[in-house]
Amino acid sequence: MTSFFTGLAGAARAATLAATCLLAACSTPPADPRGGFATALARALPFAVGVYGVARSEPAAIGGLPPNSDERGVSTLPYARIGGGFLIDAAGHIVTAAHVVSESDEVIVKLADQRVLRATVIGTDLDTDIALLRIDSAGPVAPPLGRSTTLRPGHWVLSVGEPYGLNRSVAAGIVGGMDRHFGDEPELLFVQTDLALNPGNSGGPLLDAAGDIVGMNLRTVVGAYGAPGVSLSIPIEIVLAIVSELRASGSIVRPRLGAEFDDVSAPVAVARGRSTVQGAMVATVRRGSLAERMGLKVDDIVLALNDRPIAHSADLARALLAWRQQAGTRMVVMRGETLLTLRLD
Repeated sequence: MTSFFTGLAGAARAATLAATCLLAACSTPPADPRGGFATALARALPFAVGVYGVARSEPAAIGGLPPNSDERGVSTLPYARIGGGFLIDAAGHIVTAAHVVSESDEVIVKLADQRVLRATVIGTDLDTDIALLRIDSAGPVAPPLGRSTTLRPGHWVLSVGEPYGLNRSVAAGIVGGMDRHFGDEPELLFVQTDLALNPGNSGGPLLDAAGDIVGMNLRTVVGAYGAPGVSLSIPIEIVLAIVSELRASGSIVRPRLGAEFDDVSAPVAVARGRSTVQGAMVATVRRGSLAERMGLKVDDIVLALNDRPIAHSADLARALLAWRQQAGTRMVVMRGETLLTLRLD
């Protein structure tokens, strides 16, 4: 017979487990509790690659000698930027960070089976830092592409890359936030994580706990005095949208607004007599830009673009990513206490 005290102990354990689940914010656990993330990684690792943007020469490094040089300072090996990448289909198309392969004399890809192949650069988009490559080696199956929209703060995520040239290194962390936007990158959104991303991780895959590819890792923003920063990855939906255009034309042709913007802060909302922080606040307007032609001004709060509501700066960044036709563009802004509609003809 179960005693009264044993029943209480069981109830206490159940309550503790329930509280633990709540505190974890329903974070996705490792797929294989005994082997950590090994099972999830096994799904994606065959599609992760190393990417090398090879140049024949580079400026001298600290100390006056370039890397891979002999004692006379004469380079004996080509210089290469190292990054990660991943296959996005079974036809040999690979995604990586544009800065890894830009201004390179040739691009080399190292596959999971350690084969080394030359890659063709199909196109690059420096604004989003995304590049599309192609190798003459078809993959066995299509890679496990997932959706970043399934991620929530607290979910486990993984990175695969070549940090400091360390072959196929893996790191684990959690999602810290979604739809992160920075004013100096007006057309880009990020997944924020606490992953340890280092030089050589750029372009590598961001995985969820099931092993699906949900983004492309880009960089870490380091805090003041070397404090640990936040790591940023581009959602897979944005990556694939850019890649689709690169595959079609080799480049991205989109209007450039020429303005920086950020979320409306709480103090600004109060000063404007508003009860919410809705909208995107304009921080700078470049001279001669489309924003200036439209009549956009610093401190305007953007509320809509082409009938698309703007709840925060991420919405405006997302709208600008999809913006292709500048003629007839309409923007609704709040200037002081006046609601205006700006047009671009």
